[in-house]
Amino acid sequence: MKILEINKYYYPKRGAERHFLDVIKILRNRGNQVAVFSMHHSKNIESPWNKYFLSSAGYTSEYGLWEKIKGALRMFYSWEARKKINKLLDDFQPDVVHIHNIYHQLSPTILFQIKKRNIPIVMTVHDFKLINPNHSMFLNGEFYDRCKDGKFYQCFLDKCVKNSYVKSFLAMLEAYWYNVLGTYRKNIDKYIVPSEFVKNILVERGIGEEKIEVLPHFIFENDLICDEKKSEKKEETYKKPYALYIGALSKNKGVNDLVDIFKNMKGMELCVAGGLEDDFQWENFSNTKYLGFLNRSQLNNVIKKSHCLISGSRLPETFGLIVLEGLSFGKPFFGFKSGAYQEIVENEVNGFLAEKKNELKKALENFSEGRMNFDCEKIKKSARQIYGKEAYFGKLEKIFEIEILLTK
Repeated sequence: MKILEINKYYYPKRGAERHFLDVIKILRNRGNQVAVFSMHHSKNIESPWNKYFLSSAGYTSEYGLWEKIKGALRMFYSWEARKKINKLLDDFQPDVVHIHNIYHQLSPTILFQIKKRNIPIVMTVHDFKLINPNHSMFLNGEFYDRCKDGKFYQCFLDKCVKNSYVKSFLAMLEAYWYNVLGTYRKNIDKYIVPSEFVKNILVERGIGEEKIEVLPHFIFENDLICDEKKSEKKEETYKKPYALYIGALSKNKGVNDLVDIFKNMKGMELCVAGGLEDDFQWENFSNTKYLGFLNRSQLNNVIKKSHCLISGSRLPETFGLIVLEGLSFGKPFFGFKSGAYQEIVENEVNGFLAEKKNELKKALENFSEGRMNFDCEKIKKSARQIYGKEAYFGKLEKIFEIEILLTK
């Protein structure tokens, strides 16, 4: 098959991007022709398709004024996106288009250009932007659902995006704009979701159940390789066993809660790997070590040496790649009962999910002091069996093939 993969970032920024990049690699390994459409960024992986990529645009502090203006305009329309996607479609002529996160930086208006050519579009859903201006559906420490039934004005009233009236107003307009145009509703043929949790929310918001396929994320064997020669950073030294958090360092990911839990813990320290977000400032926290942004090989090394993986997130997580990354190395996962975590983690079998912070702290203390034990080999074997890539890609390619047949 000739498959066009689309995502706004072409480097391993977060879990969604790591999944996107692994999908491209494995689809090619299975004999498919895969092209890529994305956005230029200084951290991008080299690609023969980058001549089709859009110019850089965004909203965070790393972007200049003109890039921020472009980002705001692309929320609604982009002539550059229209021109470049049509050029790529002309040159590559894909059988199917597989999109991931495209809002803001790439502009969902590309969907109309693809659909004009009667090319099927399959979307892997990584967050809730389809149904809510607040893509995480999380605000002030709680599940945020005041925008349902098309009440997107609530986003502006509640400052649901970055606690900003300006950003929330733009997000509100964007939601109304694409809802009126039917940008996703009219153009997406099949939605792939990683959990029953996500499926249920989308169905409740009016997306037809027949258009949704549940396909949990996978373990890519190449991601399990630990090659210390590829590590550019000097080997870290650890004074005691450590729990590892992987992901963005932001307030809504609960990093502050993790720091608080570990500040007086005697048997285990906290190590944190990931990029700093604008809303979070790193300090020299007690009993906590910041490892920075790690490449895949470095990440595997610190996972392999960790005692467990952990997250302080109370977000309605769509899946939780951090859980899978730990289980694949036989590491139990500790966190809160949020979103799809409960579909993966069974308490005291492959981890522990708590309702409250004190409960999570107590479980970690029990684990570090030997009062809670896990069969790590069993965890690893089970995870690799359930979330193996062969089953995943067999189903993914079948979805593509069916959608191609339905458009002929």
